[in-house]
Amino acid sequence: MKYKLLNSLIPKIESKSESFAHKVIKQLLYKKILENNSNIAEASLEKYFKSRRADVYFKLKSGQEVAVEIQNSPITSREITTRTKDYNNRGIYVLWILYGDGRCVGSPKNPKHAKNVKISPAELRLHQLYRGRVYYVNIKYEGEKITATLPFGLHFTNSDKIAPILFRKRFESFFVRNVNFTYIPNWSLLCTTSNNYKIARFYDRNAKSTLVEDLSSILKRTNLLRNQTINNSKSTKKIFRVISALFQDDYGKFFILIALRQLIRNKELMLKEKFLNKYEKKLKKKAQTKLKKLRL
Repeated sequence: MKYKLLNSLIPKIESKSESFAHKVIKQLLYKKILENNSNIAEASLEKYFKSRRADVYFKLKSGQEVAVEIQNSPITSREITTRTKDYNNRGIYVLWILYGDGRCVGSPKNPKHAKNVKISPAELRLHQLYRGRVYYVNIKYEGEKITATLPFGLHFTNSDKIAPILFRKRFESFFVRNVNFTYIPNWSLLCTTSNNYKIARFYDRNAKSTLVEDLSSILKRTNLLRNQTINNSKSTKKIFRVISALFQDDYGKFFILIALRQLIRNKELMLKEKFLNKYEKKLKKKAQTKLKKLRL
């Protein structure tokens, strides 16, 4: 894991309205994005737009504007949608960044693969908004030193053991998902449209694309080329077991099924999809709706 020393970025004045972590992350993103994007024409901290205040603001030489929303405290999925729409109505793209150890997440998030993780409704909404990724930054306190992770992305898929439903425990609501880490190669920003929303994101690869590519490489090396058809359930089951043995510890079976279907649609693989559908139904049927046996 890569860390960047932030002694020079630490805010000197505390504020009752913002947490210390929020300020550190805001300073980090402002400095690093500005330093590593040659196409930025204007940049500022705390840009005001009447009823909205962006934590960080960038205007690109292309004329595109980006508002960075750093979220530490709890937020509803509805508020995320409302803020994004408000910025979009002004023609502004939005980059959402969550503090991985903050109160806005279901459970702490780190740049690694993990199973059966609590996901807040806000995280799930951002995952939908960004088509399979949520961005996080973490900070660490080590004596007098403060370090921060580079931004990292996480992709959510259904747990192999827990049903994909909303759970309620005391005063919290959450989903349970497997998460997969996505490496972000640099600080460059990309303005794009996703699900009819104007969003800004990094040039990272979607975790699904990475898994599909890895599976394709494995299948080609084992001579399962696209002109070969596995036309019976027995052979398909054998192939699925081999692939699961290689990838399920990191990705889980649901994610593997999604990737295999993508290869079938791409006509790179001719598996018996009926078996995959039947196996998925079996997994869903076994998924638990109670969390007594899990430590979450």
